[in-house]
Amino acid sequence: MLATGIVAALMLAGCGLQQDLGSVPINGNGPVGPATPISAPTLAGPQFDWSSTKGHVVVLDFWGSWCSPCNAEQPGLNTLAKQWMPKGVIFLGVDEQDSTANGAAYERDFKVPYPSVNDTSEVIISEYNVLDPPTVIIIDAKGDIVDRFLGTLVGISTDLTKLT
Repeated sequence: MLATGIVAALMLAGCGLQQDLGSVPINGNGPVGPATPISAPTLAGPQFDWSSTKGHVVVLDFWGSWCSPCNAEQPGLNTLAKQWMPKGVIFLGVDEQDSTANGAAYERDFKVPYPSVNDTSEVIISEYNVLDPPTVIIIDAKGDIVDRFLGTLVGISTDLTKLT
């Protein structure tokens, strides 16, 4: 079980390519419910198998190497992942609209500590109703989407211990 009382905070910046976010639900008000399973090759090659997430909190990070705010928020996500992965939280990146080579270079350059899958066909972003990166979706240990953050996530803390 995750240690109680640990609160993780993210600071995400809105992507300059995003549409007007005034009508977009954020801060946990977006679509929720059962998460769509993701089974795909990672940018490093091995297959990511969704069955490995059963009973774990999952943090999905939707990003693109071409997205400046994604580049800016990656060090914060790396810190968050390093804090929570040893406690059993699974992090998975979803690289949008990138070649595998560009995505792999991003992972290498930013020393991303978790795997990412490539979504050039935009199937995953469609299933998760992701409008633009950066978007973070949090899935509880039961497999339900419980929070989503599009663009700016300032001053919002998510206590992952409450999701087990």
